[in-house]
Amino acid sequence: MHSQETRASLAKQATHSLYLEGLLPSPDHTNDTKSYVAGEITADELVSMTRARFGLS
Repeated sequence: MHSQETRASLAKQATHSLYLEGLLPSPDHTNDTKSYVAGEITADELVSMTRARFGLS
C-alpha cells in the first residue's frame, strides 16, 4: 500500500490531468479522492466508484 504522501501526489497528478483536458473535478470526485488520500479506500475502489458514477462497467 502507498503512503499517504504518495497517494496525495498521485491524486494531485490525476486532478491536474483533468485540468489539462479542460475538465473540472466534481464534488463527488473531490470527496472520493480525499478518501483515497486518507487511506479509507484503495485506488481500485476509487476507479470502480468513478466508473460506476458514469455508468461504465
